[in-house]
Amino acid sequence: MSARAGGSSPIDATLRRVVVGFRLVAIVWMGVLVGATLATDATADHVLVGGTYALALAWTGVTVAHAMHPRWFGHPAWIGLDGVVALWISVSPFVAHSHDLFFGGYPLSWLLMVACFGGPWPALVASALLATGQVVGWWLGEVSRTATQVAGDITGFSVAAIAFGWGIAAVRRYDRERTQAQAALEEERAARRRAHDRAEIAAHLHDSVLQTLALIQRDPGDPRRTASLARRQERELREYLDQIASPHSPSLRAALRRIAGQVEDLFMVRIEAVVVGDATVDERLEAMVQAAHEALINAAKHSGTNSASLFAEVSPGGVTITVRDRGCGFEPGHAGTGRGLAESVVGRIERVGGTAMVRSTPGEGTEIDLHLGRDDG
Repeated sequence: MSARAGGSSPIDATLRRVVVGFRLVAIVWMGVLVGATLATDATADHVLVGGTYALALAWTGVTVAHAMHPRWFGHPAWIGLDGVVALWISVSPFVAHSHDLFFGGYPLSWLLMVACFGGPWPALVASALLATGQVVGWWLGEVSRTATQVAGDITGFSVAAIAFGWGIAAVRRYDRERTQAQAALEEERAARRRAHDRAEIAAHLHDSVLQTLALIQRDPGDPRRTASLARRQERELREYLDQIASPHSPSLRAALRRIAGQVEDLFMVRIEAVVVGDATVDERLEAMVQAAHEALINAAKHSGTNSASLFAEVSPGGVTITVRDRGCGFEPGHAGTGRGLAESVVGRIERVGGTAMVRSTPGEGTEIDLHLGRDDG
């Protein structure tokens, strides 16, 4: 017998629940028959009948509890012990001198367990053991069963074993084929996505990078224009890589690189953008991006330098963005009126529950820190 021990796949968990469910149905079925035997059969050993049902009830409780530990449920030793209980229950009516068989569907629940964790052939062997018990009990016992009835019981066990074994094997085979087909489909889709990405990258390089290189070769004597074209191409490539590599859509990293590029093109300054981590841009983060955009514009227009920096970090606690320049600076007391930061930057970030801090020293530059927590607002 090949013990599957419940396995870890969904089909194994489902079959384990079916086995336990059938065992519960079997114990109720047996309870009805035991009650009828105790009420109508005066010649039966009531103590033995009641004790057998108590054993079945207790062992069913053990089975249900044991099913919560798939590592051992379905082990050959466990199935063997369960078979000993089922075999005793199947012959107990003969030992108790009952006129009727009161074991109900309990032996069938053992056959289902064997078929589930062992397969069709072990289930047939289990049915042969139950059939042997019926023959021996009928031969030695006093249950009023004819040879035809005993043969019918044996046939029932055999048919149940074949049906359980074949049915479960078919279900497992179907699940295995479905899983393999799904894996093949996912692999094919992944291959198509990779081919599409390669085609997109090739098209982008042809349409963007090669054209930029051609423009630089045409007029290499203008360093400022050459540097601007190179910076623009670098920025476009980074934005493109962010779009195809980031799992977040729309991407915060891509949005910050985009606004940095807009300020570079508009004011002909150099913006060094460093973004650590990424996140999906929602309404609150969009307001933060716009506040950072205004801070960059302020640095480009008023700092008096041709460069500024943007640093952003995405952490579990929130998002922090710092815009810094090394320009002329200003008196912090005039930040709201002279630079328009109070409304365009500070007000915008505070309205979505974030905080903004402006630090500036005349002659040393300006630094604007924006922070938006995960739970702010």
